[in-house]
Amino acid sequence: MSNPIHTSILRALFVAVKPLARALLRAGIGYREFADVAKAAFVHEASNEFGLRGRPTNISRVAVMTGITRKEVKSVRDQNIHKSFSWPISESPASIILSRWVSDSRFCDSRGAPKILNYEDADDSFTQLIRTYAGDIPPGAMRSELKRVGAISELPDKKLKIVKRYFVPTGLDDRFLIGLVDVTGASLETLAFNCNPRRTTSPRVHRVASFDNVPRSALPLIQAEASVRLGELAERFDGYLVNVCEAGQHAADISKSGIQAGIGLFYFERLID
Repeated sequence: MSNPIHTSILRALFVAVKPLARALLRAGIGYREFADVAKAAFVHEASNEFGLRGRPTNISRVAVMTGITRKEVKSVRDQNIHKSFSWPISESPASIILSRWVSDSRFCDSRGAPKILNYEDADDSFTQLIRTYAGDIPPGAMRSELKRVGAISELPDKKLKIVKRYFVPTGLDDRFLIGLVDVTGASLETLAFNCNPRRTTSPRVHRVASFDNVPRSALPLIQAEASVRLGELAERFDGYLVNVCEAGQHAADISKSGIQAGIGLFYFERLID
C-alpha cells in the first residue's frame, strides 16, 4: 500500500527537479553525473545531521536511511567528496566520446592530435568511435548532440572535426553557477529549516507571490515591475546588511562566524563550506 504523503512529496520533487534537469542538460551535465553528486549529498547530510549524541551517523545507519550500500557510503565518506569533488564521477557518454577521441591512437594522427573523422565506413570513423565507447547510442544522435553544444563541427565534405576537448556547451556563464548556489541552494536551505520537526525557533520567511492564468499581454508589465521592485528591495537590504554587520559591536567577529545570511523572497542562513 503506497504512502500518500510519500507519493505527494515525490510528485512535488518531480516538479521541482524538472527545471533543474533542463538547466543541467543545457550545461552539459547528464543524469549519471547528477546521480553521483546526489549520492554524495545524501551521504553527507545523513552522516552529519542524523547522528546520535553529537556524533556522526555510523555507516550502517546511513545505508539504511539513504538506500546506498555500506561500501558506497564508506567510499564517499573516505574521500570527502563534498569538499574535493576529485573522485571519479561517472562521465556522460558525450564526455567519454570527446575524451577517447583525443586519447585513443586509432582516432589520433602520428603527432597525437585528434583526427578529422569520416562519419562511417572506416576503422577510425566517427561511427566506429561511437560503437566502441558509447554502447547502444546511435552515432547520428551523438553527432547531433555534440554539434548542439559546439564540441564538433561538420565540414563541407561531411567529415567531423573536434572543436572542444570537454563537454561544455557554448554560452555557459557564471549566472548558472551563481543561480544554483545563491538562489536554488539558498531557497532549499530555508525550506529544509522550516520543515525540520526538531526546529525550536520560528520559521524563516519563505514567500511566493503568484496568480494563476495570467494574461500573456500582462507578462511584460509584470516582469518590468518585478525587476524594479525586487531590484530596489535587494539594494536596500544589501545596504542594511553592510551597515549592521560592520557596526561597532559586530565588526570584531565579522570574519569568524562562517555564516552567510540574506534574502530572496525568503530569508536564509547557511554555513559557508
